[in-house]
Amino acid sequence: MKKLLLLGMAVILTAALAGCGGGHDDNFVAGPGLVGIDDSVSDTAPLLRVDFVDPVLGAGTAQILSNPASDGDIARDPVTAAFTITQSPPVLLFGVDSLDPDLPEFRAFLTFPLDGSTGQDALPGTAAIVSATLEVFVDQVDFASVVPTFIDLVEYPITGLAAVDFNSVPLDFRTLDFLFSDQGNFVQIDITPFLQQAQDLALLDLQTRFLIDTGGTLSATRGPAREAVRTVHPAPRPLDNLKPNRRPSATRPDPSTRHR
Repeated sequence: MKKLLLLGMAVILTAALAGCGGGHDDNFVAGPGLVGIDDSVSDTAPLLRVDFVDPVLGAGTAQILSNPASDGDIARDPVTAAFTITQSPPVLLFGVDSLDPDLPEFRAFLTFPLDGSTGQDALPGTAAIVSATLEVFVDQVDFASVVPTFIDLVEYPITGLAAVDFNSVPLDFRTLDFLFSDQGNFVQIDITPFLQQAQDLALLDLQTRFLIDTGGTLSATRGPAREAVRTVHPAPRPLDNLKPNRRPSATRPDPSTRHR
């Protein structure tokens, strides 16, 4: 119910921002906000692109759509401290309604299998990572014109999110801003260091968490911010060599059968 109320208020504020000329730099207001990432269909689903060089296969590119069965968001109620976990929503939320401190904070989670277990490209375990980008389609940016954001490299069970994943310690992190003008566009984020670390650790999945620094504690405890390079481009995106995986039958891979 709170999620529906929050989304309703977001629509109202979005209209207000648009009417006030929210697209002009001199009207930008940076601060806590609510961002929605589309996770519904292959055309706009989160996409990982990795350029690599393998000693056997040579140079190559892997394109991996996130696994909807393992994607989700977690909302923490600031009043009761209760957590609400939503698996496989069409829109992943992160951030807060900065107009009402009694509404939940959301954090969004994405899983990109690196072993080809969901029918996507496989990244060879022996490959050296040249570059990697994470591309998301921004469904909404509300309550602020600029939303300072953390993107974390994390690990969580592919069998599903748990409350402990809301505050789990990241393996690595970067910062970036999401803008009101990002709505309806793709944002590409350079996460090359994340992939390099995933290769070093022989991870089966690249898993990320999007969150905001509501109380300033993250900035105070994580050390100097390392900003990720981001670019924006309009829809549609090229679908060459993409393998759709947004079917109702999409399932989580069986951990016992996975290897790289």
